[in-house]
Amino acid sequence: MSQNLSRTSVKDLEKNRLLGIIEGSAARVIFNLTSGAFLVGFLKDMGASDAMCGYILAIPVLAAVIQFLSPIILESVPYRKKLILAGVIFHRILLSAIIVIPLLPMGIEAKLWCTYMTFLISYLAFYFVNAAISNLYISFVPQNIRGSYFGKRESYILLTSTVVTLILGKILDRFNDSGNLLAGYMVTYAIVFIFTIVNNLSFFLMKEIPLDHSTVPMKVSEIFTRPIKDRLFVKYFVMLIIWNVSSQIANAYFSVYLKSDLKLSYTVITLLSMVHSLVYIFCARKWGRFADQKGWSATTMLTMGVLGICYLLWFFSSVGKAYIIVLLTAAHILSGVAWAGINIALFNMQFDYTPDEKRTVYIGFSSAASGAIGYMAAVLGSGLVGSFGSKKIVLLGSLFNIKQILFLVSALLLLACSLYIKFFMKPVKSI
Repeated sequence: MSQNLSRTSVKDLEKNRLLGIIEGSAARVIFNLTSGAFLVGFLKDMGASDAMCGYILAIPVLAAVIQFLSPIILESVPYRKKLILAGVIFHRILLSAIIVIPLLPMGIEAKLWCTYMTFLISYLAFYFVNAAISNLYISFVPQNIRGSYFGKRESYILLTSTVVTLILGKILDRFNDSGNLLAGYMVTYAIVFIFTIVNNLSFFLMKEIPLDHSTVPMKVSEIFTRPIKDRLFVKYFVMLIIWNVSSQIANAYFSVYLKSDLKLSYTVITLLSMVHSLVYIFCARKWGRFADQKGWSATTMLTMGVLGICYLLWFFSSVGKAYIIVLLTAAHILSGVAWAGINIALFNMQFDYTPDEKRTVYIGFSSAASGAIGYMAAVLGSGLVGSFGSKKIVLLGSLFNIKQILFLVSALLLLACSLYIKFFMKPVKSI
């Protein structure tokens, strides 16, 4: 790949990096408007229960399993941009089309299952090309500037997505107050479609750098056996399992908790998200520079520890407490600090622990296997929410609902993951 990189002009690489920022900004806007509180409100308006919301919000983790198979095709192809374009276009067009489902002449349950299947097919298409997208980015971002570039990229992504999300949150509240929430979602998904066009054009205009590829057909058995024979990769893979369980067991219920339990408006939720985003923007470049100096393992270890403390604050944010907004604000501040580092660290850390040769096999295996385990954790969380409902649980002499207990479990596992990295994955700068 280095030889191919050397044959590409500096101007082409700079153009690709600029397009990477535009592509990422559009993708994050699409994700924000089709997930989290926006998706919960959309599903609730269709009549979904909290448990059903949890199952649908966990679909991206389930769909990641398809990455087991993608290396069979991707590893034999030096030029992968056409495949990437096909995957992301199909993925985001389907997301835009979800707004049609509430208008279909069918019952509530049928609409919800139709939404579930549309989300699933959409994310299967995306994750089939996800490893190729990762390699595409790494092909035009040299190792020595990855920390600073991805930190800057995350800052611009959050700035763009926060402004758009805040505006759409305000629009949805106005439509909700007028009793016409569905019309508000039609506006939202029209914006999703516009950013889908921007996202796809960004990929189309990138100049592709041909990647190292295999001329020997990939065996299915090699996808499963090759990664687990690599001792360095196994350490990284164990960390991913702990991370996916800790992040997914409660992940679907942060937005549900704000909307269903605390009954906060879209405006308040979006303002809290803006606090998260402003801190994120401030910290992203700092974490990037820190990673360039100390390495991605050290960055991941610290940011996961901060996220664990953040989730403890969610656990203590009980309904009815006078200072709940203070706790939630503090939690969103810590969330911004943590995710600013986690997003860039986890993306780049995989390249420190996987070899250049047949890298999509390693990335596909780790993403698919850890994603499958994460989905089982999400299903467990959704099952517990469905079983306990509104029942209270006595813990530490106080009453908590099941969502708060999941926040606590997630927090403890995140702290355990941070300690695992400290003791088993020596946090040094990669060469």
